[in-house]
Amino acid sequence: MELRHIRYFTVLAEELNFSRAAERLHIAQPPLSRQIQQLEEEVGVRLLDRTKRRVELTNAGKAFLEKAYQLIDLVEDACDTARMAARAEHGKLIIGFTGTAHNLLPVLEVYRNKYPEVSLNLQLMGTTAQIAALQDKSIDVGILTPPVTNEEILVKKIKYPPLAAILPKNHPLALRGGAVSIKELAAESFVITPRSIGPGFYDAVTRICHEAGFSPNITIETHDLQTVFVLVSAGMGVSIAPAISYEPGGVVFRELADQDITMDGGIAYRREETSEVVHSFLDTFLEYITYKPF
Repeated sequence: MELRHIRYFTVLAEELNFSRAAERLHIAQPPLSRQIQQLEEEVGVRLLDRTKRRVELTNAGKAFLEKAYQLIDLVEDACDTARMAARAEHGKLIIGFTGTAHNLLPVLEVYRNKYPEVSLNLQLMGTTAQIAALQDKSIDVGILTPPVTNEEILVKKIKYPPLAAILPKNHPLALRGGAVSIKELAAESFVITPRSIGPGFYDAVTRICHEAGFSPNITIETHDLQTVFVLVSAGMGVSIAPAISYEPGGVVFRELADQDITMDGGIAYRREETSEVVHSFLDTFLEYITYKPF
């Protein structure tokens, strides 16, 4: 049984006349008769009563017609869904992001305006967790901190905002105002995310300190940037991170006076990814940051 058999039957059921039905279907009457006979043979019952003067649905035909309409609607819905997905107008996108990627939010607004039917699911997780999640397909895209050495994952590099010193609002360097030199943080206790969840970020911070002539005194490690802010606001230490578009309560961001204090970020996805939804997000994201860098 093929879908055309169902379509031919519904048109004939509406017209109750082989000539008019054949005309609507743009086929000759004999082929239409053969298609209906094949359908009845497949179903195993007579669907139509035919005489020279009239065509009528049998009780079985009436019952079959109701389900035939439902089937056609279902197939048409499936076709529409497939077309929308191919145009990246419908679907679901799961995005992993690190705490250093909060400036991602404006990009999401741009994407939602272009593709309002795509459902977005955001998951805060470290770089290491994102790589694992991309491998097991529990996320579609990751906003993370390179390097990524897994050959199954592709990463397009992006520029994060310049790094900033994160200070308690009552810290002398915060009260002083103006830029802060890395060397001025040498005697401070540092609060940072552990290397196990984001080696790229951890290594960047420690490298910057080493280049300034000291090893950071890391006294607290915590698994997300929001908790870093909370601990810094409580006076438990200072930190370094990309400047974000808002200052959480109790902390102050101070520009670093040292030159070229930046860190690369990256947008990661599976090498074999074929989803139009994923690629539409990648295109939107990379186009956006070309004009409005992170």
